[in-house]
Amino acid sequence: MHELGRIYANKGDVDEAIALYKESLEIYERIGNVQGKAVTLYELGRIYADKGEVDEAIALFNQYS
Repeated sequence: MHELGRIYANKGDVDEAIALYKESLEIYERIGNVQGKAVTLYELGRIYADKGEVDEAIALFNQYS
């Protein structure tokens, strides 16, 4: 899911990228993959920051740290 999110983000389809990253995040949380969760939170935060949704980006980056 994570890599698909990256592909969609690179194509400019941010809504699909966000959906895939959120699905990826749920999976990483369920299986306890801390590194995968951190990378996904970063990618989501970056997308929201690029969209100008700074508060959402900050919330995601705070979970990342």
